[in-house]
Amino acid sequence: MPHETDSTGLTTLFWLFCVYWNLVWFTQQLTSLGQAGNLEPTEQAADDQATRKPKLPALSAIASRTAAAMREILQRDGTTSVEAFVGKALATYEAVVSAFDAGDRDALSRWLSPEVYDAFSKTIGEREEAGEEMVETLFSRIEPEIVEARVEEERMEVSIRFTSESFKLPRRPVSLFFRNVSTPLRNVGIWTFARNPAVPDDLWRVVATQTEE
Repeated sequence: MPHETDSTGLTTLFWLFCVYWNLVWFTQQLTSLGQAGNLEPTEQAADDQATRKPKLPALSAIASRTAAAMREILQRDGTTSVEAFVGKALATYEAVVSAFDAGDRDALSRWLSPEVYDAFSKTIGEREEAGEEMVETLFSRIEPEIVEARVEEERMEVSIRFTSESFKLPRRPVSLFFRNVSTPLRNVGIWTFARNPAVPDDLWRVVATQTEE
């Protein structure tokens, strides 16, 4: 019995030691991130504007064939400008990536077509079975670019390339001991949004995603 008591005590001290260093590491990471963001006022303002309000493409910056299709899409969709359209698509992109990384299937169902939802849900299920931890996503930069637009009688499609940088933060503090969250992850992918113009209340949904290297 005394031997068992000593073993239990050593195990407890070991875990307390791990938690302690985990908290120290996490504090250092937050401090380094804070120092990296401690720029001069003008530099900070410019960085905030670039991060929170990315430069959205105007019709003049889009290829002529795609621009013509976008003009028709904006007219039939009732959207005031291509900037407003891309702004909504950008918000959807952020929401979908965040919900996917967090394993939130209910949120995903709002913005994805049934086919894309099934693929995303299957991947979430595989992560759950493997015991992988869901994470919280914090975007540091997203740059959207319209690459294609098509208009048909009962379908409008717009494909947008999103180039993003984000931090993936584990939800459990202990897991921070095994991860490096100080370096943003870069991702480039083309997402296709579609809706039926003949249905007034039809929403724009993600109908395809393609990752680019």
